Order: sequence, then structure tokens, then C-alpha cells
Amino acid sequence: MKNLLTRVLFTLLCVMMVACSSSTGTSDSETAKFTAGKYTGSAPGNNGDVEVEVELSETAIVSVNVTNHSETAGISEPAIEQVPAAIVESQTWDVDTVSGATNTSKGIINATKAALSSAGVDVDSLAVAKEEEKSEEKADSASSTSCEMSLDNINTFLNESADMGEGSIANVVAVIPINHVNGPRDEHDFYAFVNFKYKARNYIKYQITYLSCTCRSADVNYWMTAYVELTLPESGNLDDAEIRYLSYDLDSAGHYLGGFWGDSNPTPAGATYEMFKEEYIPFFTDKPYSYIKTLDFVEDISAEDYSAGEGRSSYTLDTFSGSSVSTNNIIRMLNALFEYHGTDAYFE
Repeated sequence: MKNLLTRVLFTLLCVMMVACSSSTGTSDSETAKFTAGKYTGSAPGNNGDVEVEVELSETAIVSVNVTNHSETAGISEPAIEQVPAAIVESQTWDVDTVSGATNTSKGIINATKAALSSAGVDVDSLAVAKEEEKSEEKADSASSTSCEMSLDNINTFLNESADMGEGSIANVVAVIPINHVNGPRDEHDFYAFVNFKYKARNYIKYQITYLSCTCRSADVNYWMTAYVELTLPESGNLDDAEIRYLSYDLDSAGHYLGGFWGDSNPTPAGATYEMFKEEYIPFFTDKPYSYIKTLDFVEDISAEDYSAGEGRSSYTLDTFSGSSVSTNNIIRMLNALFEYHGTDAYFE
């Protein structure tokens, strides 16, 4: 596992060093591309015409706003939010549609094209030019003001060098540190991988993949994937953020397998995944970070706290005696994920 991590990070380092060593070209001064002003356009959406207002400066698309529509509430909002933002960010109407709101997305895109056309913009040449710029940006994405090898720079590279990250059809990904502990209580600095992040109204959905049990042979050293929902508290204080949902199989809607139990089932001590699922994992629901960060080992959970709550009076941590690798690394994973959660712009 260490060799795998070393190869991954070494590959990223090599790419970053090559990018850093390449010469940086100078760009010509910006010239006027547009006639500055506000322009309107409309195009068919799902339930009728979608109207937009596009504001242009002489050199950029400044804003795109949907001013009138009769699209279905609840379904159209993601497109109305994301498509205008993507147009401004990419500086082209030629952006991806939003899954589940394709017709609304196309209405916004085509209305924007109409507004640009009314401003005298050659929309076809604009799309081609911007597509070339996007390709150049991808090629140069490893080059930055700082070429220091750090997780921040690696995560920036992962999200900006491909069609991933905020506002893309994929999701933000990240490599994050996690303090792993094995059976004899030896601690090691490992990495976990946040391979899914989606920001809902008052919480964020995550998938996080990490190595828990290291006592098995290498051919079955499988990793765990947890599906976790962490709240965005009104206070804006990370300590108040709570675990809304935690699972190693179905997501909170019960529609998709968001997790994977990679540890032994049963553990050498006889604890099955179903026992973890019924007793141990639900304990963490609604627990705030202010509590989670006080935990290092399962023994830090008091018997009184563990048996509190409806239907939990008969539960005891003795059930998982001898299964401490799984129980302890769930705690370590939650602490690592909460720390990453705190880097979201919501907490700035």
C-alpha cells in the first residue's frame, strides 16, 4: 500500500515539476471582443421560453441571469443555478447541460446564444476559440505560482487538470491525511481519498475511501468506502457540524450503494458487518464535531453515551471487543473528514 501511494504521489510530483520547469509565455494585451452592455435573449425550455439577460464588458461575459421562465420548480433550479455560472466561468455558451434538467439547460444556453448574437457576437467562432483556450488551460494546469509539493497543490491539480471539480459534470476530489491505527495501537500517517463531494442546501455528501485493516495478507488488503453526510450549521462553526448520515452501503435515500465494507466480515473476533451496521455505526448519527474530535479510540466512548437513545439500552461496546481496528479507524476517518469539511468555503 505504501508503494502504491508512493507511486501515485511521485507521478503527480513529476507532472508538477515538468509543468513548473516549462517556460511561461507572455500574452498579448487584451483587445475589445464585445460591445459592452446588457442584452436579452430567449429560447424554448421544457415548459416554454426561457429568457436571459447577458451583461458584457468589452473583453468578457460579465454575467448571465435567467429573468423569466415557467420551468418546473424543484427540477429546474440546478440548471438555473449552474448553467449561467458555467457560462461566465468558461466564457462561452458552449457548456454542459445539467443532468435531470436537460431541456431547461438547453433553453438557457440557446437564450444566451441569442443574446450574444443580438450583441453582434459571432457565437460559433466564440465557442471554437474558447474550446481551444480550455484545452490550453488543461495542458498548463500543473503550472502554478507555487510549485511546492503539497496536498493543496495536488488537489488543485487533480481538480483543474481534468474535467473534474467544482461546477463540472464530475465532483470535487481530494487526497486528505488520516491518522491510521492498527491492532497493537501503532499509529501511521496514511492518506484517504475523498472521491465524491456534493453540496446540498444545509449539508454536504461525501464518499471517502480509506485503509482500515492492515493485518491481512496483501491480496485481500481491501479499502473501506464510507458514505457520509455532514451538516453545515447555521452558526458557521465547524464544532457545531454534525454527522447527518453514515453508511457503508446504501446512501440516505436508499437508492444507491454509496459505501463498501472492506474489513473482514466477520472480524477475527466474530463481529459481523450487520452487527456494526445495526449497533456501532448508528451511534455516530447526530454527533457534532466538538464530540468526535475528543475521540481517538473506541474506549473514549463512555458506556453511558453508547447505550443512550431509543432502542440502544441493551447495546454494549463489549460486542466489538477484539474488533478495534474497524471501530478505531471509523473514528479516525470521521475526524479526518471533519477536518476536510472545515476547508469548505462555507466555514470561511
